Amino acid sequence: MGILTIIVFLLVLSILVLVHEFGHFITARWAGVGVEEFAMGLPFTKPIWTKKLKDGLKISLYPVLFGGFVKLLGEDTTEIKKSKSKNQKYFYEVNVWKRIAIVVAGAFMNFVLAFAVFYLFLALSGFKVLIPILAEYKFISPVDKNRAVIVTYVEDKAPAAAAGLRPGDVILSADNKVFAKFTDFQLYTKTKNGTPMRLQLTDTTLKESKELTVIPRVNPPVGQGPLGIGIGEGAVLDYKDVVPSGLQYGSDMFIYNFVVLRQLIGDAFKTKNAALVTEGVSGPIGIGSAVGTILSLGGWAAVINMLNLIGLLGLSLGFMNILPIPAMDGGRLVFLLFEALTGRSIPSKYESRVHQVGMIFLLGLMVLISYFDVMKFLGPLLPKK
Repeated sequence: MGILTIIVFLLVLSILVLVHEFGHFITARWAGVGVEEFAMGLPFTKPIWTKKLKDGLKISLYPVLFGGFVKLLGEDTTEIKKSKSKNQKYFYEVNVWKRIAIVVAGAFMNFVLAFAVFYLFLALSGFKVLIPILAEYKFISPVDKNRAVIVTYVEDKAPAAAAGLRPGDVILSADNKVFAKFTDFQLYTKTKNGTPMRLQLTDTTLKESKELTVIPRVNPPVGQGPLGIGIGEGAVLDYKDVVPSGLQYGSDMFIYNFVVLRQLIGDAFKTKNAALVTEGVSGPIGIGSAVGTILSLGGWAAVINMLNLIGLLGLSLGFMNILPIPAMDGGRLVFLLFEALTGRSIPSKYESRVHQVGMIFLLGLMVLISYFDVMKFLGPLLPKK
């Protein structure tokens, strides 16, 4: 990664984490709970910067920037009681439903950020975006009935290359004929063998348009096809009613990612190839690589795609944090819901042990995902057996 990529990656991460922790912070203040520390980074070492305010709140920055936290008074009841002002309460002293509100506020703020960013992304995109079709899914958003054909690669010296077709070009129509499926486009090109075909093109942002003429080959090499291109299918989401667009788009992206992941897992079981799943899941290194790829686009395209990435990461962070996994907000929520429904709380020493095990698991999972991220880049460079 270049220096600019690292800076932008850390800036994006900081925005997501600070918004999440601000949700906990502001809700704790509303509930009257004292806040000891508001921090960016994980406390594996001493903070590299800290400032203490008059009300006792410490604002800190730790060197391990993949996270952040808000430390509340009395959050850990195994600790000795600490001093507090008259207007402050310990976390365990407030009503259980207020504690639940504090715990879920972080994820809620991530969802709010995601939907707001998606609306801005759509506004800058003219409320019309192209989504690659990676699995069968019925969009909540309004969808153009015809599918776009996305060029994924172009063979050297093939008719498409000679005509000027490039990876990333989007074929909207051929000879003014639109296609309900990308397979219809494949069939049409076979009927045009040796005959000029006029393509109407745009880019993945749907902002630019151009036309070019290509002559499909009569007897193409095996596996290349008449044009010598690889293609995928895309759906155009066209929002006529802009008011609910951010919510519609965000909901689609949230559900669609799980649909794609489910298909990847299914394909992995069918083919007995786990690489299909590991290639579709990324950790910090993979996200950093995605940031670098977006920055390489340059200009307006980089800005628009970065907004989309921030929205997607906001959804992911909010969802992951609310899952019932120990050490995550969702894990704590399980204990609080048990207390709310039964009127009894689980001793904090047992809850702490559960969260410690959960943290070890999460750190191990991060290391594993990071390993696969590294292998995606180093794999092609390693010697073959």
